[in-house]
Formats: sequence, C-alpha cells, structure tokens
Amino acid sequence: MTRRRGRPTEAVFDAPLRARYLKAVAAGARLGEAAEAFGIHRNLPGYHALRDEEFARAFNEAKALGKKRRSIQHGEVAYNEGRCRCTEICTPAATAARARRHATQQPEDDDAAGPPTTAPEEAASEPSSPLPFSLRSPLVPSRGRAA
Repeated sequence: MTRRRGRPTEAVFDAPLRARYLKAVAAGARLGEAAEAFGIHRNLPGYHALRDEEFARAFNEAKALGKKRRSIQHGEVAYNEGRCRCTEICTPAATAARARRHATQQPEDDDAAGPPTTAPEEAASEPSSPLPFSLRSPLVPSRGRAA
C-alpha cells in the first residue's frame, strides 16, 4: 500500500461539510468565498467532483442555482464588473464588445496616420529622445551650445 502525503481529503471534506458547502453555493455564494467560509481550499470541491459522480451532479446543480439566485444581469457589464465568466452570455458579449472597441480605435488608413508632430519651437530647443521622459535633472541648469 502506498502512502499519500498530506491529510486525507475525505477527513477534511466529509459528507456533512459537503452538504453545507453545496447549500451555500446554491444560496448564491461564489465558489471561492464558500470554500473560504468553510476553511477548505477552493479547489477541493472540484477535486471531489472529478472523483465522485453523485457529488459532481449535486455540485453542478448548486452552481447553476446559485448563479440564478445572484440575479446577475448577464452581459458585458457582468463580465467586467460582476466577475461572471459564463460561456453562454457574458464571455461572448465581452469579447464582441472588446473587438468593437479595438476596431473603432484603429485608424482607417495606416498611411495617413503618421507620428504626432511637435511644434517647431519645441523641436529646435530640445533634441528628440526615444524615451518618454527627460534624463535631465530639473536641479541642474542646462548648458548652452557654442555656435
């Protein structure tokens, strides 16, 4: 018989605790918040769902009921602000909205859009720098160039 490391998961996540966890998830608690409330790791219920078909069925039912009870208005806002990652509505809505925003931000004609121009007096006084900031210290006066 091989010995496993750590505590046996059946002792940590026993049947009464599983029932209370599923009840909390069905009431609308998020999975990680419910796991934290019961003092278990957030991945432990998923681990048990992979190994126990009956628990997996109850787990999926509780998640679906909890999602309905949270009464989320599904869409892009729920994805961005409500952390809903449902694959039926929220994720596709956010993906489509993001694609629309990127399409409107891109210039129509790439040749017409050049680098931003600077005023002629700025270009003459300061040499251009590839850095977005100046390396010159504001405390040290600049030296004039000899003509």
